[in-house]
Amino acid sequence: MEPGKISERQLAFLITAMLVNTVIFLMPQLGARAVEQDAWLTALLGSVWGIFMVLVIIALARRFPGHTPIEYLPLILGKPLGKILGTIYVFWFLSVGAVIVFEFTSFLKITIMPKTPLAVFMVTIMVLVYYALRSGLESWARVNEILLFVVLVAIAAVIILPYNNLDFSRLLPLAEHPPGLLISTSIVSGSWRGEVILAGMLIPALASDRHTSRNLVLVVLLVGFLLAAMEVSTTAAFGAIPTGQKEFPFFSLARMISIAKIFDRLEVLIVIALVLGTFFKICVFLYCSVLGTAQIFGFKKFQFLLLPLTILMIALALNSFKGMPELTDFATNVWPGYALLSFELVIPLLLYLIVILRSRRVRKS
Repeated sequence: MEPGKISERQLAFLITAMLVNTVIFLMPQLGARAVEQDAWLTALLGSVWGIFMVLVIIALARRFPGHTPIEYLPLILGKPLGKILGTIYVFWFLSVGAVIVFEFTSFLKITIMPKTPLAVFMVTIMVLVYYALRSGLESWARVNEILLFVVLVAIAAVIILPYNNLDFSRLLPLAEHPPGLLISTSIVSGSWRGEVILAGMLIPALASDRHTSRNLVLVVLLVGFLLAAMEVSTTAAFGAIPTGQKEFPFFSLARMISIAKIFDRLEVLIVIALVLGTFFKICVFLYCSVLGTAQIFGFKKFQFLLLPLTILMIALALNSFKGMPELTDFATNVWPGYALLSFELVIPLLLYLIVILRSRRVRKS
């Protein structure tokens, strides 16, 4: 497992794979439950939060070139407090990675192989992730660069192909809900978009970073557009309330596809997209966990950390939730505070304000 160097495009593709994966899993039903037919508006509003986070993390990266957040936390807060907060961030990477493992394996169990234990799926996907990370950052970043196209084509196909079953009158009345409710719901959508913060751990591995901020902003906008299109398609197909009641409405939408009795039940497209997207998303979270742990303890070589942290992530995933209803409740009520209002936005913003205030004091003195 070597740090390696990746291009700006490869970084953008990795972050795209991360964000798109969660968009398929949870967001169509969560948005519909909160604001019904206006869910697509909150998908677009959520991009504002994502863009703000990109600007903050890029600003910090430019203040501390060549350093990850785990490395510059002690420089901003002092060594003891910085190390403690860095350790908390590493646990956050691990715990969120475990949530991703659980939601993916739950999807496979519910939709494809209901009699297979979750542990089988978890161990299988984590063995593949372990093998990929041992090959080095450059290897799996290049593979993602090729396979992301398959994921995006599969999503676009499921959005477009059920056109015969879409009734766009179900999207009316437009903007029926009060602005305050739309904004608060956009925080849920934006909190999942906030996973873009992991780019801060990968920026030091870039061969060049001239267009990093532009690329990441475009990624956030692209994912917001895709989510809005999913919300429109699922709402037009099922109606707002039924969409919110389904566990995986986008998967159900894929099952509706039937064109000339040739293209039928194309849910395999969603399975392919989810398998590929989840694989690379877990790779990013586990890589950041291993890298962050090594930087906290000052290890220059960190391959030996990969196996124990892989096992720890599996253990966390097995003990995280009792089922999909509990995960959905967590994503709706707990996750925005656990992510956007703490690790993703508030803490980085406070760090940047501290840096600015210190630089002004230095200039005055």
